Amino acid sequence: MFSCRKLCLVFVMFMAVSILGARQMDLDAEVVINDVSLSWAEICGASFYDIYADDVFIARLDEDTFSYTVGGLDQDRTYRIVVGARDEANNTLDAEAVEVRTGSFSGVYRWVNPTDDDNDGRLKEITYIARLRDNPKYGQYMEISIPYAGDELVIFPLQDLDESTWPWIDYDDECDAALAYRLNCEKFNTSSLRPGRFRVSRIFISPESSSVEMQSSAFGFKVTTTSYYDFEVRDGNACLIYETSGSGLVESALFRNPVNEEEPFTYEMTRVSEI
Repeated sequence: MFSCRKLCLVFVMFMAVSILGARQMDLDAEVVINDVSLSWAEICGASFYDIYADDVFIARLDEDTFSYTVGGLDQDRTYRIVVGARDEANNTLDAEAVEVRTGSFSGVYRWVNPTDDDNDGRLKEITYIARLRDNPKYGQYMEISIPYAGDELVIFPLQDLDESTWPWIDYDDECDAALAYRLNCEKFNTSSLRPGRFRVSRIFISPESSSVEMQSSAFGFKVTTTSYYDFEVRDGNACLIYETSGSGLVESALFRNPVNEEEPFTYEMTRVSEI
């Protein structure tokens, strides 16, 4: 069932489309991954500028605003963006549409350690491979893998997304999840202690920002660590901001980034190639 608001939006959209031939707005669109930056010319008599993406209302702007960024769109998807100029009575004075295709954060990301402080040679660099995935239940997210022996091992999500509860895995198990977990832990663990087993306890998933909370157990003690994977565009480059955190003994054993004293557990990784 459509609500009154839904019906009004559809009607306004129809009005905008019906006069696109006027083309006085000089609508321009620039795509940066999954953000679309719009700009247009002033329309005489306009009190508002309304923006739609695929018939969905996005924003109403005042008469002095001639640019807007539609952010957080799905990756690798085609959108029809409409900007409509309207007067105080909500009459459409002009409208223009543009079709855009968003990009993807998929690619190979790398952080290189420029110092000799490298956790006894274990953390000279970090390389992650990100691939856009579309889950029918959870939507888009970035799968994170680490390269290993000419192949890839998935580190996020480490365990099946559809599990109701995630089972414990022995640290020395031969399964891919255990191998990926060990390889990743060895880079950041500065102590000689190793957990006996581990499991995923909580997960947050989205197209641009995901995190996972891990429980590990050793000598009867359970500790928790959290890893964050945030994708951003910085200075025109796609970046993966990786952060790991823990409390108590966990934090004391984590390697500290030698070039980021303010955020010692954060690593800004630059995309070195697309896939």
